[in-house]
Amino acid sequence: MFQAGAWLIDTTYGWVHNYAIAIALVALAIMLLITPLTMKSTKGMLEMQRLQPEMKKLQNQHKGDRQKLNEEMMKLYQEHKVNPLASCLPLLAQMPVFIIMFRVLRGLTEIGSNGMFNPKYVSDGSDLSIALHKVNKMMSFGLDLAISPSQAMKVNFAHGIWYALLVVLLGGLFLVQQRMVASRTPANASMSATQAKIMQYMPVAFALFQVFLPTSLVVYYLTQTIFRIL
Repeated sequence: MFQAGAWLIDTTYGWVHNYAIAIALVALAIMLLITPLTMKSTKGMLEMQRLQPEMKKLQNQHKGDRQKLNEEMMKLYQEHKVNPLASCLPLLAQMPVFIIMFRVLRGLTEIGSNGMFNPKYVSDGSDLSIALHKVNKMMSFGLDLAISPSQAMKVNFAHGIWYALLVVLLGGLFLVQQRMVASRTPANASMSATQAKIMQYMPVAFALFQVFLPTSLVVYYLTQTIFRIL
C-alpha cells in the first residue's frame, strides 16, 4: 500500500517536477476515486432532509419512549431506503488513505545516517528518488514540505509564519465546508447544543492538529477541502 502511494506521488512528480503540485494532484486523484461515495453521501443527506417532517412527527408521537422512537425511525429509513450513516462513508474511506499518505510522506523524507534523505517505498532510479537523494529538504514554493509548521516556527519564527498561515487557511476552509454541510443536513433533535458545537468545530481542531504533521499533509488536505467546497 505504501509503495502504491509513493508510486502515485512519483508519477505526478515526474509530470510537474514540483512536490506541492504533485501531492495536490494525488489528493485530487483520490477525491475522484471516492466521488461515488461522496455522491451517495450527499444523496443520503438530501433524503434525510426530505423525511424531516415525518421524523418530527414520530418524535412528537413517541416523546419519552426512546426505544419505540428508534424502532419507528428504522422502519421509516427502511421504507424509504435511506441509510442514516451514508454521510460517514467518505470519512471512513479517507481514514486508511490518511494513514498511508502519512507513512509514505514520512518515509520519503526519512533522514539517513548521513543527515540526508533516504527515500523509502520508491525505486532508486525514479524521478522522485533522484530528486530527494542527497538533500535534507523537500522545497516547494519556498517552503520545506518535509517539516511540520511547529518545527518551522522553532527554527525561524518569522519564516515559520508562512507555514502557520497554511494551517489557518486550512482551518478556515474546514469551517466553510462544515457550515455548507450543516446547512444541507437536517437538525438532529437528539443532539444537544453542546454536541452540535463539537461537531461544528471538530474539523477546525483537526486543522490545528496539522501544526504537528508534515507540511506536505497540509497541502494534501488543502487541495481536498477546496475540491469538496467546489
